[in-house]
Amino acid sequence: MGFYVLIHWVSLALAGATLAILSAAVVRQWFRQRRSQRDAQRRESLMALALEYIEEPEFLPAFKAQLRPEDQRLLVELFAGLLPKVRGDYAEKVVHLMREMGLRDRCLRQMNSPKWWKRADAAAVLGWFNEPQVITALSRAMDDPQVDVRLEAARALTRLGAVQSVAGLVARLAVVDASHSLGVKEIFRSLGTGAVPELINVLDSDVSDQVKMLAADALGHIGDARAVPALLKLFRTQAASPDPTTQLSPKMRRGETAGRPGAAVNASVALRLAVMQALSVLVDPRALDAILAALDDPVWEVRAQAAHCASQLGSVDAVPRLTSLLNDEHWWVRFHAAEALFRLGAAGRASLLQSARGASARAADMAAGLLREKGVAV
Repeated sequence: MGFYVLIHWVSLALAGATLAILSAAVVRQWFRQRRSQRDAQRRESLMALALEYIEEPEFLPAFKAQLRPEDQRLLVELFAGLLPKVRGDYAEKVVHLMREMGLRDRCLRQMNSPKWWKRADAAAVLGWFNEPQVITALSRAMDDPQVDVRLEAARALTRLGAVQSVAGLVARLAVVDASHSLGVKEIFRSLGTGAVPELINVLDSDVSDQVKMLAADALGHIGDARAVPALLKLFRTQAASPDPTTQLSPKMRRGETAGRPGAAVNASVALRLAVMQALSVLVDPRALDAILAALDDPVWEVRAQAAHCASQLGSVDAVPRLTSLLNDEHWWVRFHAAEALFRLGAAGRASLLQSARGASARAADMAAGLLREKGVAV
């Protein structure tokens, strides 16, 4: 009997311990929510005070007098979210207020916080102070073990025009996981014309296709024609693969990804796409031969992008090949080819009309549909 009594009391003890743990978790969550609500309300108040000061700088002493010790933390969070949304004189006034409030010095100290999100917030704010001490702190943060901190430091250094080298960015950012890829891409895009020579060198260096894609994408968005020869060389190198079909995933080889944009492609195919997209932005006549060749690429995504690129370049030399793509097996290729022909003017539209009345049902359907959409009678 004693054994069963023991089990009974042990069970009661375990149930009591479980209840206590659950109660503590509920109470902790309640306090967190309360703090979050208080912080949100206080941030709104601080925002109102900050905006009042920005309009009336003479109220700064009154603004400071209303601050609490814990407001410094909230001000860093507030300005980290506010600064990317303001421009010009207004941004300068905000930065001046931050300096007057001592936030620059606080952020410099916060760069050493054991909490990575505090370091990230501090890096985002420091990106508005173009000073040697700030640049040194941000450069050190490029070696932070947390990728979010490195991204914010890189954004800040890019904004300040203080990136030391593209190679340094590649080493610290190009290997991040996919969830941060858009952030990395935006940083490379914002490097500016001063980084063009280094980005061109990346295209011809012994780095991964992923890194070359970043460089190609950045060169297209920067819009410097010096990049065209290097982009063309890279595209020809990639297109010279002895067996391009081996670059496709099994689903792509079976056609399962056809008919929808954004299908997954491997790095080599994505690199060719990145080059075509960059050439679409640069719109340089030297790219015509490569674009015409890309219209016959074995990968449908590349053909579709090349058709768009041909329309951007505006050369009627592309009309015959674009016309043949109206009968392509993939809908998106046919669509982009039809759009490109329409944009190429009289010669392209004449080809569309001829195809709309031709024997190929697939080409006729695409050509006639696009012409009707544009208000042209078939």
